[in-house]
Amino acid sequence: MEAVLYLSLVTASISFTVTETKLFASLRGWLTTKSTVLGDLFSCGYCLGHWVAFGLTAIYQPRLFQTWLWLDYFFTALAIAWIAAFQWGVMCWLMKKAEK
Repeated sequence: MEAVLYLSLVTASISFTVTETKLFASLRGWLTTKSTVLGDLFSCGYCLGHWVAFGLTAIYQPRLFQTWLWLDYFFTALAIAWIAAFQWGVMCWLMKKAEK
């Protein structure tokens, strides 16, 4: 469970940094011109968070449910993305509060 919480923080941080900061604004703009789907994906922290969570789950292989291996990884990634979505929302709220 501890690994899931750490991975959710990493997922939220990556998705927030890519979708909300000025650092990646040019990448988001370029992707939007190349592909609407990729542009939308890299502009939505919730959407990108799922893909980041699936990637981190594939690398670190945390298990929450101890059931069938692939189903366990799938549900663990969804849990990581769900927790990260709340953390991402808090980060967005804090940025708005700081007027950045």
